[in-house]
Amino acid sequence: MSEGISNYSIQKCIGRGNFGDVYSAISQSSGEVVAIKVVHLDASEDDVAVFIQEIQLLSRMRSNYVTKYFETFVNQMSIWIVMEYCGGGSCSDLLKCHKKLNEEVVGYIIRGAMLGLNYLHLQKKVHRDIKSANILLTNDGSVKLADFGVSGEITMTNMKRNTFVGTPFWMAPEVIKRRNGGYDEKADIWSMGITVIELVTGMPPLAEHDPMKVLFTIPDNKPPTLDRYSSLTVNIKDFVKYCLRKDPTERPTAKVLLHHRFLKIRRNVGILQLISERDKWMEEKYAHGKKPKYNLGKNIPQAEKYYSSSSDSIVESPSSKIQWDFGTQKSFHVCSSSSPLTSSSPLTNNISSSTAVSSPPNQSPVDLPHPPKVGSNNYLEEVIIQCLGKVAQRAKTSDTKRTVEMLARSFISCESMHPGMCEAIVEEIYLQINELLANEKQ
Repeated sequence: MSEGISNYSIQKCIGRGNFGDVYSAISQSSGEVVAIKVVHLDASEDDVAVFIQEIQLLSRMRSNYVTKYFETFVNQMSIWIVMEYCGGGSCSDLLKCHKKLNEEVVGYIIRGAMLGLNYLHLQKKVHRDIKSANILLTNDGSVKLADFGVSGEITMTNMKRNTFVGTPFWMAPEVIKRRNGGYDEKADIWSMGITVIELVTGMPPLAEHDPMKVLFTIPDNKPPTLDRYSSLTVNIKDFVKYCLRKDPTERPTAKVLLHHRFLKIRRNVGILQLISERDKWMEEKYAHGKKPKYNLGKNIPQAEKYYSSSSDSIVESPSSKIQWDFGTQKSFHVCSSSSPLTSSSPLTNNISSSTAVSSPPNQSPVDLPHPPKVGSNNYLEEVIIQCLGKVAQRAKTSDTKRTVEMLARSFISCESMHPGMCEAIVEEIYLQINELLANEKQ
């Protein structure tokens, strides 16, 4: 066990992220309550350099409107990032308790978040994942931006980013399109506008739709508005319209938006009362803390047992799939189609959507190995193996069939070692095909 870990007494799990869990802990030396983000490297496909980048970014932050960083240490295959504890929880938790927030509270929260965003942008950094879950509240009601796991710098040689990160419902159109121009800090402004809608209505626009379909809806749709909500003022509606201008060059900067009337009006919003009610709700729902995704291991102070809200069983090693880029439990569905064939192809080309497959919908058309079912959305079984089965059926020779079977076994082996890999592969293929089709239409 790392010497640094012994200085902290773990209390309970307070959050779950893509590659690990967040715990509240008490510093043995100072008695201060802190938050510790435990990143499990063996559960992440990202290079260690990605986490080093996040730590370097955090260590340079000097603002009252972003979470404070204390220290980092390594324990076996995990990185422990010690941060300021925000006892008021996330605005996402606030929404779960109160369903939606009134306009005055939203204005107060967004002003604090915008101050944090303005600081980041002045430091030439883009957050890239603004949403209610990444806006935290302290016990005294202060607002802080958090989770810089996907943040990136805008340097003089890389003024625009061209990487695809974030959460679909909050993504700016230019981030989704990923064209040659890339995107800049104005993508955060769009996400902030979506967050305003999320906080005041209870959910982001299009939340009822499949997130992968949303990726292709956002760039084509008109920007969402709050116009149909008669109970809301002109101020919040106007603020959202500025944030959600389709052309990023027409969106105001964070500095300019801080002068908008929606954020300038002084309010007594009663945020402490809302936090208190949220605390009671969380205590009832998660009396022993949230259920961690990963086991911390042995010899961690007060960390031998963790309980879920619905069970008194000790949390075992993870069996659930890794969450990849999208922070959502929803999945997309892929319709298979025949690939183009040439005369030299090892596959037959006499196939049609109506006659090629005679096997049941949940069974591969040839005798390929079948992995065990994992949850309701098994991309390995329902997409990869299904498609390989159809490819094997089209094979001209037994050698080609054996090759397809070897490929299927390789997928099964990779999925067992890296749960969630097949889902990520399917998503990337889906995105790439649609990008190619979009380019052909232009």
